[in-house]
Amino acid sequence: MDIQKLLLLLSKDEGPKLDFKVKLIVDTESSKKELAKDVCAIANSRGGRGYIIFGIEDKTKKIIGISKDEFDEEQIQQVVSTRIVPPVPISVEVINFQDKNIGVITIYSTEQKPHQIRETGSFYIRRGSTTDIMHKEEIASMMQDNGLISYELLPVIKASLKDLDEEKIKKFLINSNLPPDINKDILASTGIITIERETGEYHPSCGGLLLFGKLPQNYLPHSLIKVHNNISLSCPQNYIATGTLIEMLDNACNFIFNCLSEYFFPKQIIENLLSKAVIYRDYFEIYNCVEVNLNKNSIEIINPGASTKGFGKSKDVYTKRNMWLYLKFLSLDIDKKYLYNQYTNSKEYKNIKFYNILSRNLFKAIIPIVKKSKQS
Repeated sequence: MDIQKLLLLLSKDEGPKLDFKVKLIVDTESSKKELAKDVCAIANSRGGRGYIIFGIEDKTKKIIGISKDEFDEEQIQQVVSTRIVPPVPISVEVINFQDKNIGVITIYSTEQKPHQIRETGSFYIRRGSTTDIMHKEEIASMMQDNGLISYELLPVIKASLKDLDEEKIKKFLINSNLPPDINKDILASTGIITIERETGEYHPSCGGLLLFGKLPQNYLPHSLIKVHNNISLSCPQNYIATGTLIEMLDNACNFIFNCLSEYFFPKQIIENLLSKAVIYRDYFEIYNCVEVNLNKNSIEIINPGASTKGFGKSKDVYTKRNMWLYLKFLSLDIDKKYLYNQYTNSKEYKNIKFYNILSRNLFKAIIPIVKKSKQS
């Protein structure tokens, strides 16, 4: 690490990827556990590489320095490599800065998350500037981001096949050139239902309910769209769109466009971005739903699930989670109303601002709108 990079880090506050410590202590079992826990937490936190910088007061940023002899790379590597699984790659270096030695542990991001402490099996993450135990939803979300599990194919144990709409399934099978007979083998092979091995019972998958359920929100209450109307007095202030993904999008878009009757707005871009929000969202975020804020000068579409890769490098900035849902949705969107619309080169699309909020695992799109009376 060069001095410029160190100065940049020293100018920042502690956070999910940055921790300041006065000194390194690894001479006791408890101190070794603490170091492993801190490295594990930073490795699991969303974003790129992280850093623990030693020889700095975390509150004042005063440079204290460390003893170079005490900052032993071999010992640090040994503590981290033997206590965290899967292994977390790190580098260790000592930098001379203002005539004092600063120790830096660089923690690299991997696609093997989540990492856990070998001895206890605990998973840790950074919440702001503190280290905390991961919630089960966070663990599941991270496993999905790295392809270890798929939300859409998980069974909904409390639901039965009676909660699926046969007519919707028949239309899908016909459009997919499959036999329209609804039998358990076909439904299981397409992932719409899953079998519980111990009992031999069939249950709808999460994806099956989202696409073909009679009312998915009975079992997946977070799978909805909340619209907050702050611009039209003739429409309700709040609206909740429910149903299957297609029904939910149709209901939400009808309400939004009704509220925007006095505005110029990019209708097809809103349909496109809202459909991406409900398909690519992180469904393991069970306490959040897709939300739309209708404001005076803009529309905000907020979906749970930050972009995990390549944000800012691609025109399609959403992380493509839930690809099973995506592929099935394409067959159901017969009118090609939603995901088929591509406007990434249009003037309206270029005016959209995207925000990736890693600390809250949220992704936001802000679309400008103009009131008709003000349009020149």
